[in-house]
Amino acid sequence: MPQFEDPDFQRLAASLRDVTPTSSRSFDLVFDDNLCVTVSGHLKRPDVCVDVWCHDVSAYVGAPRRALVDTLLLLNRSAQAGQPFRVGLDSRDFIVVHASQAMDRLEGGTFGAWLIWMLDQGRRVRELVRTIGFENSRLAYELAPALAAAPQGDQ
Repeated sequence: MPQFEDPDFQRLAASLRDVTPTSSRSFDLVFDDNLCVTVSGHLKRPDVCVDVWCHDVSAYVGAPRRALVDTLLLLNRSAQAGQPFRVGLDSRDFIVVHASQAMDRLEGGTFGAWLIWMLDQGRRVRELVRTIGFENSRLAYELAPALAAAPQGDQ
């Protein structure tokens, strides 16, 4: 097993099979449905952070993007009232579901259960994004061509 700088994080990583470090305090996982996860030890606190990379939304512009951002903000507000996780948009336009917990709360099978819960949240957010973006083909829309002689301003 490759070494991590924190022995507690090392034990946590060892609870999963075939983990390859991406740094001295993090590793990545990729699941069958192309859901990517980064698990890292916090730099200053004894916490474990999980980032579930849900969806690339770089093609979303205009009203669909505004609807998506508004929905993610509402999701954040709801999540803060219950299980602590956050949904964000990174600088590459990837939606990420993020949460952290104290390392000492993740003993035994607790880490695996929490990771499965986070994956479920990531899959739900990805499905929501696909629905908002009409990617599931359940809803379709067509833009009408603009009128050539549309009035401009006050005439």
